[in-house]
Amino acid sequence: MIKKSPSLISLAALVGICVILACGCVNEDAPATPDNGAVEPGVSEPAQIPDYNETYYWLSLPSVEKTVDVFYVYPTVSSNATGQMDITSAEERALADGIYQAQATVYESNANVFAPYYRQMSTNVDMSAGGLATDTPEFKQGAADVEKAFEYYIDNLNEGRPFIIAGHSQGTMALIELIKNRFGDDESLRNRMVAAYLIGYTVTDADLAAANLTAAERADDTGVVVTYNTQSPTSVGGPMLMEGAHCINPLNWKTNDTYAPKSENLGARIYNDSTGELLREVDNYCDAQINLTTGALTTTIPEGEELDIGPYSEGVYHRYDYAFWYRNLEQNVGDRIQAFSKQ
Repeated sequence: MIKKSPSLISLAALVGICVILACGCVNEDAPATPDNGAVEPGVSEPAQIPDYNETYYWLSLPSVEKTVDVFYVYPTVSSNATGQMDITSAEERALADGIYQAQATVYESNANVFAPYYRQMSTNVDMSAGGLATDTPEFKQGAADVEKAFEYYIDNLNEGRPFIIAGHSQGTMALIELIKNRFGDDESLRNRMVAAYLIGYTVTDADLAAANLTAAERADDTGVVVTYNTQSPTSVGGPMLMEGAHCINPLNWKTNDTYAPKSENLGARIYNDSTGELLREVDNYCDAQINLTTGALTTTIPEGEELDIGPYSEGVYHRYDYAFWYRNLEQNVGDRIQAFSKQ
């Protein structure tokens, strides 16, 4: 399996759209990294155009040992001055691995995790003209790479196995475009999808309708979208949480405001996102409850706990959307796979 050392996670709010930073892995068997030169914003050199037939362009390309796959897309790792990630840069590729360690490992005990490098929008994308980050050439190119990688994965790597799609923040943003473009008219794809973990960004009724999918309503429904955005009860929220957001509680797997005490939290895993190093694992770390007005997943962290939440306002725990609920997510992936296998 191609997968290696970790790196950093950063965060940025772009005209009401959140782009969270993540990390990736370096392929030790890859060819030498092509030379890099200055490029215009939104335009990649030919050397950077990913050919997913080459292992060099995969962050994770596992040996197939499980009966189910995961197609994972990392959040924003790049602060490249061009406005776009340079996927041939060893430094930027290393940025993707830290967040892979912090997030995608939640799936590894139950599935084969495939993850492409993609030319994502960086935190330095030019937004001076206004508009939405999703309308920029940089985001569109990254989303197109994700769709290209998914097509290659389905045609050449999946071999007919059931699959999960999963991401966070900008990764989720790209996957929302993917499900709208590819799943709505493709019943065979929908029938093979165990679930979509589209965490850390708003998923709306319109998104679901375009993809011909529904939001998860319990712990073991399949073919559904699992989504939430984490914040404190007093937080005003961040740009990733918008009107119409669906939410499920990862402690009790309900979509109403039933309170889940911290005793139901099987374990948070807090990472150093700049290295991918696990700092600590804490059982019963925090509670969870859905705010039905805003669609936020709210939680109260331990008294005296000081967490780096990046540039966001008080209590926006976007950076910890996987960390706080890590062991519950891990268990739920297994539960959904088991339920799918019994259909």
